Amino acid sequence: MIKYKTLPIYGKLIYITVAVFLFTQLWKLIGVLFVWTGIPWTHWLALPSNLNDFLMHPWTLLTYMFCHADFTQDPFHLIFNMLWLWWFGQFFLQHHTSRQLLSFYLTSGIFAGVFFLFCYNVFPYFQFDRLFSYVVGASGAICALIVAVAMRQSEQTIGLNLFVRVVWLKMKWLALIILALTVLTGFNGSNAGGQVCHIGGILFGLLYGWMERRGTDICAWPSKLIDSIGKWIEDFRKPKMRATRGGRRDPIGAEKQRDMDYNADRRCHEEQIDAILDKISKHGYDGLTAEEKQMLFDASKRKKKQ
Repeated sequence: MIKYKTLPIYGKLIYITVAVFLFTQLWKLIGVLFVWTGIPWTHWLALPSNLNDFLMHPWTLLTYMFCHADFTQDPFHLIFNMLWLWWFGQFFLQHHTSRQLLSFYLTSGIFAGVFFLFCYNVFPYFQFDRLFSYVVGASGAICALIVAVAMRQSEQTIGLNLFVRVVWLKMKWLALIILALTVLTGFNGSNAGGQVCHIGGILFGLLYGWMERRGTDICAWPSKLIDSIGKWIEDFRKPKMRATRGGRRDPIGAEKQRDMDYNADRRCHEEQIDAILDKISKHGYDGLTAEEKQMLFDASKRKKKQ
């Protein structure tokens, strides 16, 4: 079994997306089995087109891209998005780091969501749909990824295995075909919101590729933000430092008790030495017992070492 930590960044994104999909399907199944007519998962995770609803659930600008339609509604929605992410994620990493891919993916998805909100609340064409519409899926981020890769590696030739034969295409033509199929239906039909997100993703991919050719990474600041959040989480998960002594992992209270015991023993020993010295001044050295002579001898040795 493949471990999550060993996956590349696009593999981890796929892992999380599939996990969220299974969670939403489990939520739906529990509702059906218990005849639960409560609030559906889309209310909490999908991006609503109505601004008032969005302001009540602002986190949906991020969560919507990790949710996908049921297999009964669109069996290819999740499958193809994850295939494109797996494929074009590898091309992206040929010239970028994993952190850059994560930053690009999240930023482009958020941009596509903002573009969806903008279009649905500005253009009169959507005045009726905006009251009840919502959008889910990573298609906006995927479209942006395809465009960004095609602009960076436009002349790279890749082979498509169509089972009957292998067709060789340049990256730019493959991207154009995929994007044409993605937006072919236009704004008519039940997935108008999805098409708006696709166009928003394409626009972001064009902007990213255009700025990258001029030496500017427009996703640099989100990458720094991700670094800061990751550092905060790492610091939060670190165990609290506790004072120890002698290499032992004891709490501060135990160390304090040991110090008190040591000081008490030392005072007792000093009192015994003082008593021996008083005895010498009264009765002479010969008046000491063998045990007292040995104690005095040991004390003089320790003092010389100090």
